[in-house]
Amino acid sequence: MKRVAVIGGGASGFAAAITIAEKSKDFTVTIYEKLQKPLKKLLATGNGRCNLTNAELSPTDYFGDCDFAAASLTRFSPQENIVFFREMGLLCKTEAMGRVYPVSGQASSVREILCAEAQKHGVQVITDCEITAIQPQNGGFLLNGKIACDIVLICAGGSAAPKHGTDGGAYKLLGALGHKIIPPAPALTALECADFPKSLKGVRRVCDVTLLQDRKPIYEITGEVQFTEYGLSGIPIMQLSRLVSTAPSEKFAVKLNCLSGLQSPEITAFLQDAAAKNPKKSAETLARGVLPQALGNALLWRCGIRKNEPCGSLSKSRLARFSEEITAFTVEVTGVRGFDFAQVTAGGADCREFDRETMQSKRIKNLYACGEALNVDGGCGGYNLQWAWSSGRAAGEAVVKEFSSDTHTRN
Repeated sequence: MKRVAVIGGGASGFAAAITIAEKSKDFTVTIYEKLQKPLKKLLATGNGRCNLTNAELSPTDYFGDCDFAAASLTRFSPQENIVFFREMGLLCKTEAMGRVYPVSGQASSVREILCAEAQKHGVQVITDCEITAIQPQNGGFLLNGKIACDIVLICAGGSAAPKHGTDGGAYKLLGALGHKIIPPAPALTALECADFPKSLKGVRRVCDVTLLQDRKPIYEITGEVQFTEYGLSGIPIMQLSRLVSTAPSEKFAVKLNCLSGLQSPEITAFLQDAAAKNPKKSAETLARGVLPQALGNALLWRCGIRKNEPCGSLSKSRLARFSEEITAFTVEVTGVRGFDFAQVTAGGADCREFDRETMQSKRIKNLYACGEALNVDGGCGGYNLQWAWSSGRAAGEAVVKEFSSDTHTRN
């Protein structure tokens, strides 16, 4: 019997462990999890609903070593992973933008299904057990100086959301074993902005968002932006945060069109007409016709317009200036929110040192790495969990193929 140690009780770890244990009886499979319970980070995904995958994704949607990821993402596609869960007893549904969720609407359902499947196939899950050292020994490994095993799969995640157990431990283990680590950076996180109006905290607004690098546009996206006391958040902001965090020496700014789809000239014409019809109403009231109060007041202030100023006194040029501010509200980015607030890690183990088909290390035989431990990450919408399932299953099947003498199918 080959002894398999899966380090990390997250999505990729469970996918790998279940795949090995279900397909062959030639292994004893043990998951080592540092927290009291496994799959804690999974419970937070999709706002507690667990966005399992995305039916519309392709390998080109990923960052980092996306060419490396293409093999397992294609082999274990979103549709194939939906079947994987269905056969475990979890029914899923596809919602807007291809996002796939369990029909129960609860991430806890996914956790329970995975734990039950692991138990069914004899996978042992040991919690409150952090693996901090891996020593190659006689063709196998010694963990923490005392746990002997033949095969190791490092599935301990990245550095994002350390309260969920992913605190960069995988990178320390892989780095100690001689693997190159692409410097980790927070991704899918919020942006901190200079001199940001604190009065905007709590405002939510669908905006056309443009990321500027040295005043040049490099990324555009539309979606609901959340205004905070420190800057900007929301899905469109998180999607572009990787570009900021991986280039800390560059100067970035974000430009917002707060009336998505509209342009300054047509807004100016509307404001002129509205002001002419009721010249005594305040500039604040005029702004309320197109924007939430807090946002309107903040943009009036940035244009040097007093909120109690009669709108009839505003010249066409001042109204045009206000329109430009509405459609091109630009703030300087000072940085990103750190790993405590990030959903995923950009960076990780250099995939050139791993086999793209098997996830096995090219440096150390019988050592594998999966999921966020590797230099692959995706955007919001199920992309990162899809990578976890696909890479975990690819590693699991590779272990079975290489070491098993007797395979069987799911029963």
